[in-house]
Amino acid sequence: MIVYVISLRNIDEDLSIIDVFDLTNPTTWKELNEYYSAIDRNWKICVNCGIPGLGTGIHLEHTGASGSMQPAVIPTEYLLTRLEVIDVSYIAKLERDLTLTLDVALQWPILKHDPREPTLILFKFGWTETNLKRKCICKIPGLSYELAEWIAANLSHVVGVATDAPSLESEQTREMTTRTVSNVLGRSGVYMIENVNLRRSLPERGCMAIVMPLKMLETSYVPTRLAALCPAHSDGLVNIALRRTSHGQTSSRVNEVDLYEIMN
Repeated sequence: MIVYVISLRNIDEDLSIIDVFDLTNPTTWKELNEYYSAIDRNWKICVNCGIPGLGTGIHLEHTGASGSMQPAVIPTEYLLTRLEVIDVSYIAKLERDLTLTLDVALQWPILKHDPREPTLILFKFGWTETNLKRKCICKIPGLSYELAEWIAANLSHVVGVATDAPSLESEQTREMTTRTVSNVLGRSGVYMIENVNLRRSLPERGCMAIVMPLKMLETSYVPTRLAALCPAHSDGLVNIALRRTSHGQTSSRVNEVDLYEIMN
């Protein structure tokens, strides 16, 4: 029998410890209900801006779209990925509505070379304002159109792009209708995750991500849970491996579990 396991590649077995991080910001049914009701009524709600109150969410086009490109169609194998973190929080501290340009972003090697396996790129802007119920936020950091276009055209193994900010759109793309980050990434099948919880420090490399969106139909924006599996030490690499198990007889749990006690 062959099973999949999550393992840590490291020459020192004593270092094979995996830290699990929940990168999800919560939301409420009330927030989601008001949002979906506004979409059904064709209200122009925060198009190309962001709504922190919606919590962590995933989409394939801008959040106010009709739902023609639904997250439910994302292949399952693209939801378990390598995770690469690009930390530009020190720049965003100086410029609240930073537009991250292509020339600055290319300082990170992950954006220079196409990764060899499905990868989620997470941009860390240092955004911390999440307690903003029913508020549309537009003055936030985001990506330039040229950077999004570069990712879509040159990084074929990048299956998703995420941010801790409420939107990936920037001042450069926010007022546009077609020349937007969402359009250029979505057309290439790259999903977007926003409102990621990055209050804890993550290694920039070596982690794997598990994306767990609700499989909702007929909607373009879906709440999702996002978790990261990271090495406890900087020289580790969390990876998926195969392990062959023995066919030994499975021990009975009859004497270990008291069903009467559980049921009563």
